[in-house]
This record gives sequence, C-alpha cells and structure tokens, in this order.
Amino acid sequence: MLPTIILLRHAEKQVGATSPFSVSPDGNRDPESLSVRGWQRAGAIVGLFVPRPGATSGDQPMPTHLFASRVGQTDSRSERPRQTLEPLSERLGNSIDGRFAKAEIADLAAAIRTIRGVVVVAWEHRMIPPLGMLLGGPAVSIPSTWPDDRFDLLWIFEPDQGGAAFRFRQVPQMLLAGDRPEPI
Repeated sequence: MLPTIILLRHAEKQVGATSPFSVSPDGNRDPESLSVRGWQRAGAIVGLFVPRPGATSGDQPMPTHLFASRVGQTDSRSERPRQTLEPLSERLGNSIDGRFAKAEIADLAAAIRTIRGVVVVAWEHRMIPPLGMLLGGPAVSIPSTWPDDRFDLLWIFEPDQGGAAFRFRQVPQMLLAGDRPEPI
C-alpha cells in the first residue's frame, strides 16, 4: 500500500527589501528563516493535522513521518522548511527527517515510497512540482509550477482504491487572513 503524501511549501519568508524581514527563533534578523507571518503559519499548520479539543481527528490525516530539506553550507542554507514543521514535530513527538538536500528529490521520493502511513514534506516551492511528478508519475496531473506568492496550499497524494496508484488533490490551508481558496 502506498503512503498518503502531503506536500507543502515552507511558510512565508522575506520577499524583497520592502516586505517584512525574516527572523530566527530568537528574534534576530535572518534571511534564511521565516518571516513573522511564516512563524504564524508554522504554528497554525499544527491545527490541520492534530485534533482540536472535542474532535476525534484533524482536518488532514495525522502524519507518521515528516521531511524537510537538509541545511548546510554546501546545500541550501534555508532553515524555512524545517522551521515550518517544527511546531508540528514538537506537538506529535515526531522528529523531522532532514537527510536530503533541496535538489535530492529523486532520493527523497524513493525514501517516501518505502514508508507506510502519512508523510508530510515541507520543501522549496520550485522543487515541489518535480517532486510531485516523481511521486505521482505520469498518470497524475499536477501543476507544472508553484507560484512565488503561494504559501497556503497542500498537495495531497492519496492511494487510489486499489492502493497501487495515487489520486491528487489540492487543499487550500485557509489558516491565516489573506489565504486564498483557489488551487493553483
């Protein structure tokens, strides 16, 4: 049986000199970290997966595995994918798998396919469509690009009835003011 795979772009960052600046967890300016709005989204994402008081489930299935791109001097130095998943990781008690560099999507896809359960992946937006093609294959029709201004979507790959192929859908997060309800 294939896993359920949920791809999301890392949360908001500073975009240009006039947008709100990005900050590290300790509040210092850091271009590799999330913006204040990004930190808000990272916290709000928990509510998509973890049941609210009195509910039996979250809006989306509970993740069993979390992936974010590796941070390093020779890889991307962006902390944003990991920072986006940190509140969810802490709430679930699951570690974030950071073995793969931003460009190592073929290796990431191979690792994901070995997992049984629900996988959530936070990644850089330009790499999400190619990753989606690797995961879903030619039978799954997905957008060829992820717009620069969209931080508010989930791409969900769910096993079909037979469990041998994926169905694809886009789910607007609708977590913060200004989130848009339309898919890409």
